[in-house]
Amino acid sequence: MRLTAIGASVLALTVACVQPAFAQETTSAVRGRVTDAGGQPVANASVTIVHMPSGTQISQSTDTTGNFNASGLRAGGPFRVTVDAPSYDSKAIEGVQTAAGSTVTLNVVLDPQTGNDIVVTAKAKRNGLAIAGQTSLNADAIQGIASVNRDLRDLLRRDPLTSLDPNPRGRAISIGGASPRGNRFTIDGVAIGDDFGLNAGGLPSARGIVSLDAIDQLNVKAVPIDIAEGDLQGGSVNIILKSGSNRFHGSTFGIFGDDSLQGTKTYDNVRSDGTVVPAAAGRLTPVPSFRDYGGNLSGPIIKDKLFFAISYEQLKESQVSARGLTGEGASTEIPFVTRATVDRVRSILNSRYGFDPLDIAKTLPEKDRKASAKLDWNISDRHRLALTYIYHKNEVPRDVGFSETGSNPSVGLQSNFYLLGETTNAYAAQLNSNWSDNFSTELRVTRRDYERTQNPYGGSDFPEFEVCLDTVSRGSGLNCLAPTGANPNGRVLLGPDQFRQSNYLSIRNSGVSWSGQYSGGGHVIKLLAEGQQVKINNLFVAATKGKYYFDSIADLEAGRANQLTYANALSGDPADAAARFNYMSYTFGVQDSWSVSPDITVTGGLRYDWVDADRPQLNARFLAAYGFTNAAMPTGGVLQPRLGVTWDAKPNLRLSAGGGLFGGGTPDVWFSNSFSNDGVRQNSLLFQRNGASFVDATQTGAAANIAPSLGSAALDNVTGQSIPSVVDQYLAGAGAPAAASVGALDPDLKLASTWKANVALNWSGSLPFGPGWIADNWEFNLSALASEVNNGFVASDVRTTQIGVLPDGRPRYNPAVGANWDIVLRNTGQGSSRVLGVGLGKRIGGLSLGANYIYSDVKDVGSFTGYTPTELLSVTTADPNRGTLGRSSFETRHNGKVQIGYRADLFGDNEFRIDLFGEFRSGRPYSYTFTDASNGRSQVFGTVGGNGRHLFYVPDFDQAAIINAAGRPQVGMVEFADQATLNALRASVDGSKLRKYYGAIAPRNLGTSPGFSKLDLHVSQEIPFFFGKAKVFTDVENVLNLLNRNWNTYKVFSDSVSIANVSCVAAAGNPCARYLYSNASRQTATTYQSASLWQMRVGLRFDF
Repeated sequence: MRLTAIGASVLALTVACVQPAFAQETTSAVRGRVTDAGGQPVANASVTIVHMPSGTQISQSTDTTGNFNASGLRAGGPFRVTVDAPSYDSKAIEGVQTAAGSTVTLNVVLDPQTGNDIVVTAKAKRNGLAIAGQTSLNADAIQGIASVNRDLRDLLRRDPLTSLDPNPRGRAISIGGASPRGNRFTIDGVAIGDDFGLNAGGLPSARGIVSLDAIDQLNVKAVPIDIAEGDLQGGSVNIILKSGSNRFHGSTFGIFGDDSLQGTKTYDNVRSDGTVVPAAAGRLTPVPSFRDYGGNLSGPIIKDKLFFAISYEQLKESQVSARGLTGEGASTEIPFVTRATVDRVRSILNSRYGFDPLDIAKTLPEKDRKASAKLDWNISDRHRLALTYIYHKNEVPRDVGFSETGSNPSVGLQSNFYLLGETTNAYAAQLNSNWSDNFSTELRVTRRDYERTQNPYGGSDFPEFEVCLDTVSRGSGLNCLAPTGANPNGRVLLGPDQFRQSNYLSIRNSGVSWSGQYSGGGHVIKLLAEGQQVKINNLFVAATKGKYYFDSIADLEAGRANQLTYANALSGDPADAAARFNYMSYTFGVQDSWSVSPDITVTGGLRYDWVDADRPQLNARFLAAYGFTNAAMPTGGVLQPRLGVTWDAKPNLRLSAGGGLFGGGTPDVWFSNSFSNDGVRQNSLLFQRNGASFVDATQTGAAANIAPSLGSAALDNVTGQSIPSVVDQYLAGAGAPAAASVGALDPDLKLASTWKANVALNWSGSLPFGPGWIADNWEFNLSALASEVNNGFVASDVRTTQIGVLPDGRPRYNPAVGANWDIVLRNTGQGSSRVLGVGLGKRIGGLSLGANYIYSDVKDVGSFTGYTPTELLSVTTADPNRGTLGRSSFETRHNGKVQIGYRADLFGDNEFRIDLFGEFRSGRPYSYTFTDASNGRSQVFGTVGGNGRHLFYVPDFDQAAIINAAGRPQVGMVEFADQATLNALRASVDGSKLRKYYGAIAPRNLGTSPGFSKLDLHVSQEIPFFFGKAKVFTDVENVLNLLNRNWNTYKVFSDSVSIANVSCVAAAGNPCARYLYSNASRQTATTYQSASLWQMRVGLRFDF
C-alpha cells in the first residue's frame, strides 16, 4: 500500500550561508540521518536519489551512525529520495529541490514494517525576499522578473544585500557594500567575471554573458564560507545553465520597444548647493529602438544517458547620450558651449586639417549576441560528465569628453567617442564520480578567452584635439582663461581620445580543479586542489598619436598648439610597450562539515592561495632613487580560515553564522600597470609654451628647457597627420627616458584579503492569532554582516616629497619634480563595513509578498574606481599623496526592497502572472573638492592624479570678511578673487552640509546624491497554442515615472564635486601662506535618461 503525505516535516531544507556543499559552484548535495521511531540510527539503509527529469540516479548506504551524504548532484530538481531498510516501511520524499553550492538536509524517521510505503511531498517556499547571506533564483523565478535590459544584473537586484548602480555606463553590482570589482562570477564553474577590472560592473560586458532563458539557477552569497569559494573581496555569484532532460523542451521569443513605449520627460535637476534646475521643455530623448530575438532547445540524445541544451539570443538597442548642448534636448546640458562655436570648430577641422570630427552624437546602436551549449552524459550510475560552451559578443558606444562642471565645461564630438567591443569564449568540462558510498570526487577543466577592443568612431589616424572656445588666447595660454567677470570658457574635444589610440586587451585563462570528499560518522571531509594559468596581453599606451591643446579658436585656425602630450615605446612601435605577462595561481584546501546533532552542523576549513607571476623589467634609475625594485609582484600566499555554524533550533527556526578570511579578487590591471609603466621601454613628454620659449613639463630644472626649433616643430604649424620626427628622436633620447614615469608594487605587497562574517536568523510559520489566511505562511529574517580589511591597497607618488604644509594644515608636496611620476601601490589595513537587515514575507494562495530593509555603514581609504596608476592616486583625499579613510563611494546607506507577486490559472491551465518589484535607496556619496587649474603636476599640492580631487577647505565664515592689501576679500586664511566669488561660495557652503565644517577640511564623501526609487513590473498571460503554449508578456521599468514624471529621476553627482578653483598666495617667505579661491561653481547632477524614464518591452514567447 502507498500512503501519501504533503509537507516538509521530515526534512530540513538548508540553504543558509554556512551550509557548504561539495563542488560549491555547480552542483548540490543531499545529506541526512536515518533513524527509527526511537531515535536510534539505522545502519546500512539504502538511500536512492533520482533526478526525475533526466533519470540520473545515485544510490548509497547509511553508515553505522545512520548518516548518508550524496554529492555532485545536478542543481535544481525535482529529486525523489527513497529510503529502504529491512524490517521498516519504505519512505520516499518527492519534489526535493536543491540549489547549487548548497546542501539539502533530510532527517528521515522509518516506521516498523507494516506493508505501507510512505511518500512525502516536500513543500516549496514561495514567499518574498530572504536575508540570510544567500539568495537563490531558479528558472521559474527568473521568468517572472522584469528586465528591459535583458541583463542578469536585474536578477541580482533581488538579493537583499546587493545594490545595483543604475548608471547605464557600468550598472555596477555591490554586494554588502564591497567594491563591484571584488565580486566573483562563475557560470558552470568557469570564472567569467571581469578579472582584469576595466568594467565598473564587474562583468566582461555591458550586459550579461548568457541569455536569461539559458539560466537554470542563480545564487548570490555575501559570505561564502566553503573553501571552494575564493578570489573575491565582495560576494560570489554562481550561475548554472539549463541541462537537457528526457523530454524535449524549447522556446522562441521576440521582445520589442520603441519611442512610443518609453517616457520623454524627467523631473527638475539639482545642483551641488541644493538649488533646483528646471527640466528642459519638450522631448528629452531621441527616438530609441529595441529588438531582441532568441530561443533555446533541450532534450535527450540517448534517453537516461546523454542530453543536450542550446540557447541563442541577439539584441540591438539605440544608446542615448545623457549630455549635450543647451537647448538641444539633452537631460544634462553643458553650460557655456554653443552650437555656433561647435560648428565653427568642426568647419576649421574639415577645411584646415582635412579631418571630419563628426557632430555631438545623440544616439548610437549597441549590439549584443549570446550563445551557449551544454552536454550532460551519465556515463554510469557513479560517473557523470558535463560539457559547457559559452559565446558572447557585445559592442557598445562610449561617449567621452564631457564635463558639466560650471568652472570647466566641455563637450566631446563623436570622433572622440569609441565603440567598445568585448568577446568571450568559455569552455568547461566537469567529471563527477562517486567511487563508493563514502568517497566522491570532482574534476573540472576550464578555459576562457577574452578580447577587448576600443575603436574610435573617427578612426585612429589623427591626434586628439582639445580646443578652448575663447576667441583669443589669454593669460598663460594653458588654462582656457576667461576675461575677468565673464563666464568660464567651454572646451571641445575631438579626434580619437588619447586613451584609445593604442588600446587592446586579450586574456586567456586556463584552469584545472580537483576536489575529493569523504563522509563518515557524521563528518564530511573535503580536500581541494586547483591550478590556474593566466596569460595577459595588454597594449595600453596613452597619446601615441598625441593630444594637442589649443588655447583659443584663433590658435586652432593658425595651427598653433599650446601643449602637446605624447607617449610611445622608445622603438616608435606602441606594441613594443605592451604588457605581456603570465601568472600561475595555486589553491589548496581542507574542510570538515560535522553534523554534531540532527539540528546542528559545524563547518570549518582552511584555504591557501599562492600566486607566482612574471616580473616587470627592472628600472635601474628607480632602484637607485628609492632603494627598492620596480620589478616586484605580490609575495607569499594567503591562508584563509573559515568557520560556520547552523542550528535548527526548531523545525521552523534557524540560526546561522559564518565567516573567515577571503583573499584575492584584485583587478589584474593594477598589477599590469607595473609592466605597462616600467619606465624602460616607453616614455612620455609634455611640451608647453612658456612665453616665447618652450619647456618639457616632464623634466625638472634646466633639463625642462627644450630647443626653440624642437618646440616649434611640435607646437607650430600643427597638421594632425603625424608626430614630427624630431619629437620622436627626443622621446627616445638618452636624457628624456631618465624621467619616464614608473608604476610599481611595494616589494612587500601582499594579496588583498578581508575578514568577513555573517549572522542570520530565519523563521517561518504561523502567527498565534487571526484567521488562517492571515496567520499562516509567514517568514521573518534578521541578518548582520561585518567586514574588516586585512590587506587593502593605497597608492602614493614617491617621486615627490613633502616640503611643508598648506594653509589648512594638510601636507604640501614638491611640485618642482616634473609632470611625470613614480606611483607605488602599498598595503593598508584600513576599511570596514557594518550591514544590518530585516525581512518579512507572506504567502496567501497565489499571492506572495516580501519586503526587506538594509542599513549599511561602509568605510574605505580609496573606493578605487580607476585603472591606471594616476587614477589609483586620484581618490578624494585630505592628504594629496595618500588615501583618507572615510565613507565609501560604494555605500548605499539605506536600501529597501518590496516584492508583490501573483499567479493563477484564469482560464483552463493557462497561467496569468504578475510581479511588482520596488527598490527605494539612498543616493551615491560624493566629495566636495576644489581644483588647482594648473596643468600637469599640481602647483598647489605638488601631486599628480587629477587636480580636482582635493577635499575642499571650508572658509570660516563666522569670521568677518576684510579687504586685504591686494584689494581682495579675505576670510581667515582664504582670499577670494572678488566679492562675487565670496558670495557665491558662501551660498554654496550654506546651502549644503559644508555649513557644519567652517574652518575645516570637508570629510570625504560628505555629500549624497538624491535618493532613487524604482518600481518594475512584469505581466504575462499564457495562451493555448497547438502543441505548446504562447505567452504574451510585458516588462515595465520605472513604473513610478510612468505614473508621474516628477518621480524616479536618477540624478548623480560625480565622485568629486569641485566648487572653486584654488591657487597659492605667497607671504613672508611662505610660497603658499594663503589660498586664493576663484571660479566659484555649482555642479549640476547628471540625469541618466535610460535609468530615469519609464520603458516598456512587449514580448511574445512560444514554449513547446
